[in-house]
Amino acid sequence: MNESISGLLDKLVDEDEGKKQSAGDIIARFEDRGFGPLLLIPSLIALLPTGAIPGVPSLCGITLFLICIQVALGRSAPWLPNKITKQEIKQDKLENAVDRAKPYVKKTERLLKPRLTVLSKTPWKNIVAGYCAIASLCMIPLEVVPFAVALPAFALTLTAIGMTNRDGVFIGLGMIIQLGTVYLALKVSGLL
Repeated sequence: MNESISGLLDKLVDEDEGKKQSAGDIIARFEDRGFGPLLLIPSLIALLPTGAIPGVPSLCGITLFLICIQVALGRSAPWLPNKITKQEIKQDKLENAVDRAKPYVKKTERLLKPRLTVLSKTPWKNIVAGYCAIASLCMIPLEVVPFAVALPAFALTLTAIGMTNRDGVFIGLGMIIQLGTVYLALKVSGLL
């Protein structure tokens, strides 16, 4: 868990230009790093301009939900259905999204350090993951409201950054923002 998030992003786009990457390829690249980066990548994809592509927020939300549920249930390695792992994104679009994210990621990395690490360890890690699973499902109804997906994507990105770096402050901030996400999704869905 020593590699920086910007280093992880560099790994993500370290491919031949013009090629497409599948979700399965991306997941395989980070499998040995635990679930934090696996939560971070779909969260960032939904947060960045790629999240404005119709269907992408729902795909990211479902992917995040499946990953979060597995963490909540205590699985040690992720599993996703073939329909999701075979979804592809063009390398140039991925590179563009990563290039846009990197300046913010580098600034954020200066703030990160291991603190309140209890939130990144079992059983709290499992509870946080269950909470994230609910927030990830909120991306689906919020996709119909322009830019509304940014709220759960931002909350889940903060939480994923916290989990990746064992920073409980980021995990806590992400969870607080997730409360607003759930409220907004319930309001948009007409359940409130």
